[in-house]
Amino acid sequence: MKDNLKQPNLVPLRNINSTRLWIIVFGILDGSAGVIHGLYEALRGYTPTGGFYLENFGAFSLIPNYLITGIAVILVALSITLWTIGFIHKKNGPLTLLLLTILLFFVGGGVAQFFFGLIAWGVSTCINSPLTWWKKNLSKSARNLLAKRWSIFFVTGYILLASAIGIWLVLLSPGTNHNNVPIINYLCWSLLGAGLLFQIPTIIAGFARDLIRRDN
Repeated sequence: MKDNLKQPNLVPLRNINSTRLWIIVFGILDGSAGVIHGLYEALRGYTPTGGFYLENFGAFSLIPNYLITGIAVILVALSITLWTIGFIHKKNGPLTLLLLTILLFFVGGGVAQFFFGLIAWGVSTCINSPLTWWKKNLSKSARNLLAKRWSIFFVTGYILLASAIGIWLVLLSPGTNHNNVPIINYLCWSLLGAGLLFQIPTIIAGFARDLIRRDN
């Protein structure tokens, strides 16, 4: 009788599109950082920005008001997060992500978020790609080795990025002068740089994993 019971229809981990999963997590991280940027800008209130460059925010905005800028950043950043979760794999998913990234930059989302968005867009174009170049240039043994290491690269890279964003949020809040905390600045940027470097093997290992998944 136990044999007749229906088992949960769980999707095996090996069947998950690694590239799409990477984009989703990266988009959530990028969007969350953008929302934080927007909140701090909005907290400045209904005051003029004083120019295109938002001093101490590391951002540029065409909107000459902090409150409106902050609201716009929050809305666009949330759109990026929702888009990467639900629609990035669609036909025009990558193009829409690129347009949202550009829009986020011009409404005050921050230079770092723009850079993150460009990386996410570039990788997102490979979600439904046959990955012909990678299949040709990565041997079967190399693909197997990278695929086995993918989870290690994935987790380590995002821990480093999350740590950098956490330090930025708690100790280097947007809108404040950070010149008096050089050690914290150094630590934050070091973690951010290490986290971004880890994304390179993570992305390549994800491609290898997706190739194996398709072959199976």
